[in-house]
Amino acid sequence: MSYSLKFFNSISIHNNEIYSISIFPSGNIISVSSDKSIKIYNTNYIHIQKINNAHDDDITYVSVKDENNFITCSKDKNIKIWIKNNNNKYILSQTISNAHNDIIIKVIYFIDEKIISCSWDETMKIWEKDNNNIFQSIINFKHFDWVISILLLEEKNILISTGRNGTKFFNCLNYENIFNINEACCNTNNGLQKIDNDRIIVGGGFDGIIKIISISGKQIQKEIDNAFECDGICVIEDKKIFIIGGWSYDIKIYNSNNYICLQIIKKAHSHYINGIIELKNKNIVSYGYDKIIKIWKFNLE
Repeated sequence: MSYSLKFFNSISIHNNEIYSISIFPSGNIISVSSDKSIKIYNTNYIHIQKINNAHDDDITYVSVKDENNFITCSKDKNIKIWIKNNNNKYILSQTISNAHNDIIIKVIYFIDEKIISCSWDETMKIWEKDNNNIFQSIINFKHFDWVISILLLEEKNILISTGRNGTKFFNCLNYENIFNINEACCNTNNGLQKIDNDRIIVGGGFDGIIKIISISGKQIQKEIDNAFECDGICVIEDKKIFIIGGWSYDIKIYNSNNYICLQIIKKAHSHYINGIIELKNKNIVSYGYDKIIKIWKFNLE
């Protein structure tokens, strides 16, 4: 038994490249772009809300907490916290101005209402609300080069950061550095994903090599020569596969147990693919530089 993807539909949703897409618990879709806008669509891909000029520069990432809250970050070095008002519209709640000294690549929710951000300024920061509910930086992790992506494994109390100088693992409780794998480098915020409770996948390196890391073994378990930089990774745990896209414009499906390539969709997009995600209805969405999202359905073979 194996799975393949079949093209279903495409939707033009932004005026410039799409950097990040996330999903609300309801299944609604939120996307951000270098056109500085935020767009929200329902499960039928009908437009619900557009926020123009949400940042002063390219919006690089969006992370959803729940139906009422999400956060964004940008090349303008700011982090913004958004909430849903009584009219079911999302409005700006708080801005963390100059959160970093350079472009912010990714921001995600952390445990205990904290958030984490990473940047080209070679740091990863943890933010916590003070007594006035204003986010303040409480921890500043230093790398030796750009920090491109972050991943929280809450069940293991492990925080992972990756970038151009390798991948680092931290204890979430005391923030101590547990171990590093310098050979696992990444150049994209969607290139770091969890496979299961012991394995993560690091892609996005210029060499086109995908690295599977065993957390318990503290080492690279498998290297896959993907032949192109992998900028987007989507892991489908129940199907035991992961889906990747990147600089070749192709999409590939791999078996996550034996790492065999099951399908290659040639020229899935007309430009670089920045990300791939699974929707609540189990369809797959891919997106990138060509300003559109493409919806794919699974075939069981």
